[in-house]
Amino acid sequence: MEEFKLSDDVLEQIKDFNYRKLTDEQKLLIEKLILDEELKKRYKENGLCEDCKQPKTDRKWCKSCNSKHFQQNFKNWTSGNNEVDKVIQKAQLNAKIFNEILEWIEYDRFENVEYLAKGGFGTIYKAIWKDGYIRYWNSEDNQWKRGKEWGNSGRENFPVALKCLNNSQDITSEFLKEIESYTVINKYPVAQCFGITKDPVSNNFMLVMAYAKDGSLRQYLNNRFNSITWNDKLYTLLKIAEGLHSLHKNGLVHRDFHCGNMLKDSHFTYITDLGLCRPANVKSSQEECNKVYGVLPYVAPEVLKGKEYTQESDIYAFGIIAYEVYTGLPPYHDIAHDKILAISICKGNRPKSNYKIPQLILDIIKQCWDADPSRRPKAQELYKLVDNLYDELDDSNYDDDSEIKKQAEEADKINEKFTSTSLPYNGTTLSYTTNPQAVYTSRLLDFKNLPEPKNAVDNKDDDNSIGEYSESIEAIDFTNLNLGTDL
Repeated sequence: MEEFKLSDDVLEQIKDFNYRKLTDEQKLLIEKLILDEELKKRYKENGLCEDCKQPKTDRKWCKSCNSKHFQQNFKNWTSGNNEVDKVIQKAQLNAKIFNEILEWIEYDRFENVEYLAKGGFGTIYKAIWKDGYIRYWNSEDNQWKRGKEWGNSGRENFPVALKCLNNSQDITSEFLKEIESYTVINKYPVAQCFGITKDPVSNNFMLVMAYAKDGSLRQYLNNRFNSITWNDKLYTLLKIAEGLHSLHKNGLVHRDFHCGNMLKDSHFTYITDLGLCRPANVKSSQEECNKVYGVLPYVAPEVLKGKEYTQESDIYAFGIIAYEVYTGLPPYHDIAHDKILAISICKGNRPKSNYKIPQLILDIIKQCWDADPSRRPKAQELYKLVDNLYDELDDSNYDDDSEIKKQAEEADKINEKFTSTSLPYNGTTLSYTTNPQAVYTSRLLDFKNLPEPKNAVDNKDDDNSIGEYSESIEAIDFTNLNLGTDL
């Protein structure tokens, strides 16, 4: 659909205006002349493009002009895959700001590539991107101006993360639609996806992502939990809630929401891997595509039972992440992640810890992991709840007797006694043992004959839990359940 443009007559009347310093008379004239609300907003916020004289879509971005610059360069590159080319080209033609574009980046533009970690369906590397990302078009030099500042990465050597997608030589259009999600909401606190490249050895495609020096949220908690304040924990959750709200507001579902897909770079918290929790070469017509993939402790019980991932299932996962942020330990780290755990989750059992959490925060967590999806808060409501608590806890103007501050102080006193004798918490880093069958990377979760999801009865003597924890799973009567052979 062709965009509305300002007529030559309108442009002639406003061409000499300074959009940042409009007089009252000029403001009235703008209201009279520019009838299209989108054009009017763009003009007031960004002014006119020096080249085409139409309202820009960002301070240093003109969609009309830049889409032409991109299109003129289409003939000079190819990924070797027509579907990949289409995704990149579509992003470049539709971008209204620099962080909505994707680039095809030749692999030789990276140096110092080093292995970082392996996930369920891919491998992560760190590399230096010689060029940096496109920032804006420099009309004087007739070329793209590039940047190398991102988060805390403001340096000559620009680090990025390369996510190599297993079996992606035949990447499907369905999977590529998930990558397109980054162009819908390619801004903080969602991790930036700069473009796509290809591993010259395996021919697997690789996503070029923003690099976070502190690694995953899980790594961050392992290394720093014992020195993280309540304010810092709440701020981390606030940014995750903000990112989740942005995703849901744009009609997206993450489907693989867990601490391994949250990144930390100092005080920055990023959400990554939007919907990338399944093989890259599975087509929608294949039965495999309809199976459940994910990290078991974070998967909502209704999804384990075979229903599709929804925004409500993302909220459930947020509750598990929040509990992890506040207690430090991975959920169900001490038991096998098998069908017995899946049954336990469906029967309403949730993580439990002796580490005290302020009740106002715990109440939010409990709402998120309710067995009934309709009773979980929406992302917008969740963001507001966390934001209000953070403001009250962080703002020195609030009364020191505010409820959240009192609860945080009470929790500190209880935890001080507990952590002094508890092995995980009495060192500079967390110290705990993970069960060999506890799996925290995405995989196929093919459990049959699970019970209908329900909430367990609250343990009134323990406000830090809903129902029982993994250590008490043996209390469940499995004699009447068909465990099958897929444990």
